[in-house]
Amino acid sequence: MFTPNPYLALIIGVLGVSSSAILVKFTAAPPVVIAFYRMLFTLLMLLPFTIKNNAQDFRFFTKTQYLLTFVSGLFLSLHFVSWFTALRYTSVASATVLVDTHPLFVLFFGYLLWREVFPLKAYLGVLVALLGIIILSWGDLHLGIDNLKGDLLAIVGAFTVAGYYLCGRHLRKTMDILPYTILVYGFSGLLLLIAVGVMGYPLFGYSLKDYSVFISLAFFCTILGHSILNWALKFLPTASVSISVLGEPVIASVLAFFIFKESLTLQQLFGSILILNGIFYFVRYQAAPAAKG
Repeated sequence: MFTPNPYLALIIGVLGVSSSAILVKFTAAPPVVIAFYRMLFTLLMLLPFTIKNNAQDFRFFTKTQYLLTFVSGLFLSLHFVSWFTALRYTSVASATVLVDTHPLFVLFFGYLLWREVFPLKAYLGVLVALLGIIILSWGDLHLGIDNLKGDLLAIVGAFTVAGYYLCGRHLRKTMDILPYTILVYGFSGLLLLIAVGVMGYPLFGYSLKDYSVFISLAFFCTILGHSILNWALKFLPTASVSISVLGEPVIASVLAFFIFKESLTLQQLFGSILILNGIFYFVRYQAAPAAKG
């Protein structure tokens, strides 16, 4: 039986998620509308496979599982809206680097909920990343208050996606990937649809280019990006996948330079290097918690 190469899948997955920021910059649609259509088109793509392979699973999920998938969908909705909005205010480089600090928030939640304690080297990585955040944000502040606003929204995006990942860590122990994603994306899409209505944005009437972006976000970033990375976790160490995802801000920044002529200041570059190195160091050494109290 043919099994795809997990390393090739890893490369495809990283390229997929790296295209997200670039695609979002190509549309002027409201961030909440972009997020809604991303979830809608992803659901439409996954639903036939879920019905074929996992239709019966939904009968056996508990109320707690449904509640947790709802919470996961809420975190995912907040992540998309905050991060897509961040891209309106700050550079692709700053937004992608800062949103990739989510492992630091996973550490915070891990200690808060399960009293997970990690080796000293992992915490040194956290300190380096925090120093990088300060340097990057200070540099963006000198570019204007909007840039700093974008940085803060990207950090909110990191915080909320950490909540989404933690819910997923718990739920994936007892749920297959397809029913799990269908429920999470379904709840997320429903919440985003409500938000679109409450905020008074039109749901229809966008340009062909906008709808092309929505479909591309669903297919390239979610299906070929996040879904393939989730599949790769079955064959590769979690740390390897997490570290590989740090290629996202590098690839996205290079694409933004050539497509949108976005360049980095010295402070942005130095801060970004510190953040990525700090997260790399943390992910590398946090794989085995030192103790649990």
